[in-house]
Amino acid sequence: MKGLSPSRNSNCRLPAYSHALNDFQPRRQRLIEANIEFIPSDEMLEGYTGSAAEVDQVLETIEGGDECIHQHNLPTHLKQLCEARLLSAEQERLLFREMNFLKYRASEWQRAVASGCDSPDLVLMAERALARAVRIRDCLIRSNLRLVISIIKKFVSPRVTFDELLSEGIVVLLQAVEKFDYSRGFRFSTYAFRAVSRHVYRYSTNAIRERQRCATDSDGWAAEQISDDGSTPADERLWDNLRQMLQQYTQHLDRREQFVIRSRYALGLHRRVRTFQSLADILGVSKERVRQIEQRAVRKLRRMAEQSQTDKLHAIT
Repeated sequence: MKGLSPSRNSNCRLPAYSHALNDFQPRRQRLIEANIEFIPSDEMLEGYTGSAAEVDQVLETIEGGDECIHQHNLPTHLKQLCEARLLSAEQERLLFREMNFLKYRASEWQRAVASGCDSPDLVLMAERALARAVRIRDCLIRSNLRLVISIIKKFVSPRVTFDELLSEGIVVLLQAVEKFDYSRGFRFSTYAFRAVSRHVYRYSTNAIRERQRCATDSDGWAAEQISDDGSTPADERLWDNLRQMLQQYTQHLDRREQFVIRSRYALGLHRRVRTFQSLADILGVSKERVRQIEQRAVRKLRRMAEQSQTDKLHAIT
């Protein structure tokens, strides 16, 4: 393809961007391990070589953030998020084409490095291409944030906060930018609207359902513990107090923390201990992220327990 660097067969003859890189080997390894995904198009195969000057003009317009926003009911920090100008259809196509082209080039250079071409220049060129692709991606996100806000405002309720939905909506918007195929001819806002609306609806519905279960979970857990034969009045008083404490503590955990704690320790309606991987599949996050959520929740519960007057419970027995 025109504009791409040669492979190993050409002895890695490249422009001399730099004769050497400090910490070259770690940077080379990071490039090899990078997960570079892009949406291919016919233009790439036909020899598209980039539109740097045109793209720069659009990026400067978006990053300038000087568009007047008539949403007086939003707090200042949200108005600032919405300051980026909306893109025209042609500007949108230009940015998506350039972003995917840059990632395509970076993937070609990544392949050359992984095949044994130990050129610092090649690593540097790939890093620059990926950094510019990220800049373009961020501008696409900024120019569409007001779309996310307009969607999530419809789903805010006493049980699901605006900030919670905004966080979810931005994650979906980022994923949509990465997956959008501009060559199919329709606008990104159409694609993003469907993706964000569908996710936020499911998220808010699940959140309401989970929080409705929270009250019954702690009751069920306490009931399971005191239903064994041989329980004494003192046992029942102890578990009644523990049940009340558990209800109080879990109210201070967010929805995901409550779900992870109950699942990991088989509390309430959860009859068996779930693995990190099974919870990761349910929540749509990594296994490591589930572990972090559990650790954070346990730290919160420990702090609450330390602050409570647990001596009164021991006095009952």
